[in-house]
Amino acid sequence: HNLVRIFKVMNVSQESKAWAMNPANWKCDAPGSWYCEGQYPPALAPLINKIKAFRQLEDFNSGGQDKEAEEYQKAYHARMAGKSAAGI
Repeated sequence: HNLVRIFKVMNVSQESKAWAMNPANWKCDAPGSWYCEGQYPPALAPLINKIKAFRQLEDFNSGGQDKEAEEYQKAYHARMAGKSAAGI
């Protein structure tokens, strides 16, 4: 149903690779630990800042949906039903 998108990042710069390999940039639960949270290189910050956080439709504590979220959800449900978003 196209519910998950997986992207392959191509042409990663040497600068980003070096940043990711530097232990100073790792967020581990303890020094030398095997468990480290992932984080993205600074070069991806402009892309990551565009992301809009997911909210449950039934989240009654959130104070309601904005107009943009309502339009997105209508288009999303239309795509899942096999209809075009323009036909809403």
